[in-house]
Amino acid sequence: MSAPLARGATRFAPTPTGRLHVGNARTALLSWLWGRSLGLRNVLRVEDLDPAAIPAGCLEGQYADLAWLGLVWDEGPREGGPFGPYRQSARGDRYDAALAALDALGLLYPCYCSRREVAQATRAPHASDEGPVYPGTCRPTLGAVLGDLSAVPTRAGRPAALRLDVARALAYLGWSSVVFDDRVAGPQAFDVVETMGDFVVRRSDGVAAYQTACAWDDAEMACTHVLRGDDLLASAARQALLLALWGGPRPVYAHVGLVVTPSGERLAKRDNAVTIEVDRLAGRPPHALLARLAATCGLPASHDLDTLAAALTVGPALAQPAVWG
Repeated sequence: MSAPLARGATRFAPTPTGRLHVGNARTALLSWLWGRSLGLRNVLRVEDLDPAAIPAGCLEGQYADLAWLGLVWDEGPREGGPFGPYRQSARGDRYDAALAALDALGLLYPCYCSRREVAQATRAPHASDEGPVYPGTCRPTLGAVLGDLSAVPTRAGRPAALRLDVARALAYLGWSSVVFDDRVAGPQAFDVVETMGDFVVRRSDGVAAYQTACAWDDAEMACTHVLRGDDLLASAARQALLLALWGGPRPVYAHVGLVVTPSGERLAKRDNAVTIEVDRLAGRPPHALLARLAATCGLPASHDLDTLAAALTVGPALAQPAVWG
């Protein structure tokens, strides 16, 4: 695929399964400021591949939280834009095209294994950020084109997920590993075969997997700069591999340290005491929160977004976790 002819972009891509907490807000702020500082488009993309799992009012609450912080988007579900829809639940046909392109290279195969079966067949220490490394139970001896991906047969009534044959994908590209420079985390090299294995690109329910949807959307929406939490650093390797197979450009990645509690625990959506909604519904102005978030990024303790954008440096200093408490 070729990238759209457009000014580049940063993007904030929340999953609306809970209220935004200060960790989400810090990532949104940093991504938005990076875009502003570079003169890029700021895109809001909603990663709602499972719309049935979105609690009532959650997405609207996230929109309200971001607006309360003063983050105005150039493109998004409400703003529109040339590369919409900006909700993944409305982009299924695009992911079908992405998967068909991988299938045309003979790199996909159906997998009928349950998560439990994968876990039982996998020996430690082979585990990745997405769980046990798949042992290749359903991998064919030779690559083949499946053809009509809407008609992949079931086995004993069990529908198939689709996996990427990672070793064949690397051989096709002439790569031995996935290598890239991260603006924050530094040089990265991933032995995807050993540490990640053949990852799922379409789930057994027929929905595109996160890695597929995220990478395809970044390419189609001309997201040239991707800033997110360092818990997604390994995902960048999978997504960089997919983008190369599609012939698309690789974004500049920046994976920043997470916000943690004083005891070092990562903040989660269940931590209601640190949700943005608490301050917003209490009628407080966002100034104090913005200034405190800025301070955790080494920026002036200011709530003026132009001042913060001018002062921002996206580099190794942002690799450290930010303590909140």
